[in-house]
Amino acid sequence: MELIPRREPQKITYQQYEENTPEKTEMYQNDIFFDEAERIKMLNLLMTNVGMETMVKNLSRETQRELIDILEEVEMERKCVEMVEQEVLKFGRQIKTDHEYKFDKQNNTLYIFFRVFDTNSIWSIKYTFNKALLQHTVVL
Repeated sequence: MELIPRREPQKITYQQYEENTPEKTEMYQNDIFFDEAERIKMLNLLMTNVGMETMVKNLSRETQRELIDILEEVEMERKCVEMVEQEVLKFGRQIKTDHEYKFDKQNNTLYIFFRVFDTNSIWSIKYTFNKALLQHTVVL
């Protein structure tokens, strides 16, 4: 059964505990547990049992600010990927393209670069993010 941490604490079953806890806890190269997958499973188990609200309230203010920054970055990355996918679809499946993108965090700008194989041309698209407005520029 998949663990999904929520705002409020949730009870966990013994089966969930066994599935998400290593047989023994050990330190390996300054990390608890052997690999990141084991650490994430254990973290998920604890966050599910403690609840997200309790977890966040017990973080230092500095850590809370870092968490907010991380969440904003993750959301911006999600938006960027979504916009890139929309632009890729505009070219259509029949046109062979290669693309890459870069998000300039300092200027809040997304750059998408397309190489169209059939015409050997390069297209660039620039999105500038603003809290109230999204500006869009296409350069050929």
